[in-house]
Amino acid sequence: MTIELKIVDEKTLELVIVKGIDEALKHLPYASIHRLHPLEALYLLYNGVATVIGHDGKNYTFEDLIKKYSRLNPYAWVEFEVYLDLRKRGRLPVPGPRPHSILLRRRKREPKYTHYILVLEENRPVKLVTLYSFVEEAAKNGWEPLLAIVDRYGDITYYTASIFRPGLTRLPREGGTEP
Repeated sequence: MTIELKIVDEKTLELVIVKGIDEALKHLPYASIHRLHPLEALYLLYNGVATVIGHDGKNYTFEDLIKKYSRLNPYAWVEFEVYLDLRKRGRLPVPGPRPHSILLRRRKREPKYTHYILVLEENRPVKLVTLYSFVEEAAKNGWEPLLAIVDRYGDITYYTASIFRPGLTRLPREGGTEP
């Protein structure tokens, strides 16, 4: 059985499942039944279990959809690489709340997210304030912040991110007793 997806918003490339909802939930058990993120649609196309139809009735291939998504999101290819890598490792990624981010669950039945991943591309500058706010957002929600850096060969390296806040260190007073 093939899953049929339809593009409902050309500007954001939002898709809906037209046919095969049960089949889609086998591949994306945590996805919204009504709307799919382009990364999820790309994953289904990549695996050959879905077809995508545009407003004009045109069938989109994986290449067509990734090109269209790349015009909206310059990180589209690296985001898909990280998403696919996580799926191949048996993880359950979902598109995150901010651009270029992915949330991760450990198990299908576990409702809580455990990791928050920011997808970055090697040699593409990123503002320090972006990294800081990303780590703060992860800490606020109880997620472990990770940076997924994709190099020009498509290799992905994952780094744990944290904010270092040096405190005042006190030296013991003369005589070796604490103040």
